[in-house]
Amino acid sequence: MGNYFIGIMTGTSADSLDGCLVSFEKNFKFVESITTELEGNYKSRYEDAIRAGYKKTSESKDLLLLEKSLNEKTIQLIKELIKKTKIDFSEISSIGFSGQTVFHTNKMSFQIGDPKLIARETNIDVYSDFRNYDIKNGGLGAPLIPVFHKYIYSEKNSNKLVFNIGGIANGTYLQNEKVSLASDVGPGNCLIDYFMKKNFGQPFDNLGKEAMKGEIDTNLLQRLLSECADMKYPRADDKKVYYNLIDNSFDKVDPNSLLRTLTEFTATKIIEFYKFCKKPNDVIFHGGGTKNLFLMNIIKNEIGKVRTTDGEIPSKYVEAAAFAYLAYLEKGELYLSK
Repeated sequence: MGNYFIGIMTGTSADSLDGCLVSFEKNFKFVESITTELEGNYKSRYEDAIRAGYKKTSESKDLLLLEKSLNEKTIQLIKELIKKTKIDFSEISSIGFSGQTVFHTNKMSFQIGDPKLIARETNIDVYSDFRNYDIKNGGLGAPLIPVFHKYIYSEKNSNKLVFNIGGIANGTYLQNEKVSLASDVGPGNCLIDYFMKKNFGQPFDNLGKEAMKGEIDTNLLQRLLSECADMKYPRADDKKVYYNLIDNSFDKVDPNSLLRTLTEFTATKIIEFYKFCKKPNDVIFHGGGTKNLFLMNIIKNEIGKVRTTDGEIPSKYVEAAAFAYLAYLEKGELYLSK
């Protein structure tokens, strides 16, 4: 068995494909990483599929095309990553492939991406279908990365809170060396990204500059918070839950003020979880949301000092590394290369 593992991640933000090569032989070692952009219209087609509620690829030819694109990009990325590291294929134990989540409940999860094809084309065993594997073993199927948060950050006599702000935001509360609570907590970037694309033609609010120009629509914010008030922890959120909050009233709000309100909504749900976990002193963030400096400043003003994972692992690649760790733990379905 090889000493290295590859993690491949494309999250609910669906803006890029991230891969990293790591080792767990003695201590965690982050060896190399690579990112490739997905097709220009991949994200919008993926969002359309989610809003339509597709559960099977047979329901959508568009999803089949998206899966084909994702497979090709993934195989290309893996080969480029290994070439970049100059490590022989025989030294790679396995690949952890997240797939692209299209549909998720506590009882069933559906991702596009073909781990059998990826294993065959790379000649490396692939672990995948992690969410259904987790559900079969008594979990909710999401979030999946708390076990990696524990591996990296847990220690005796220390309480920590680790947040991932992707399309959905999730948090892991570490008490000493145990995961005390792990849950999805709110919409993360998904609503912000949706209205950035709709109103500004951009995939995300760069640094939060557009939200910064607006004012909070108090009535809309209170309505959003009220409609999510009964969502308890722990839970696994489907993006469609948040898309279902959208109605015609959103179009009546000034675009910048709408983004300001949605940014406040995202921050408030993160802060709620922080308070629920009794306000630990050490709060750590990763994910695309950390690049939204306006969002992060709202959070910092409430929480105080926060940090990112960059001291231990680049924030962008935490989830990819986490899926490599799940492959290392064999906590997914195995697809053999031969």
